[in-house]
Amino acid sequence: MKTVDYMINYDKFLKKFPYKYAIPVAVAKRADQINEYAKPFVMTTDGNPVSIAFKEMELGYITIKNEEILKALIPKVK
Repeated sequence: MKTVDYMINYDKFLKKFPYKYAIPVAVAKRADQINEYAKPFVMTTDGNPVSIAFKEMELGYITIKNEEILKALIPKVK
């Protein structure tokens, strides 16, 4: 397991995952898993489960499933 810096560029993150309302939900679920029973794929310098979950998502270790359903969350603004 490698230790990574926990700083996240959120604008870059949103380009990869355009579902800004689903990101916190996915990160919170993963952080709960890490707190309860799951082994993290990476370790951050602060060791915070939320930081670890964000970094795992940013690095592609975890993804958001059901992207077709999540596309409904993208606002249709003209």
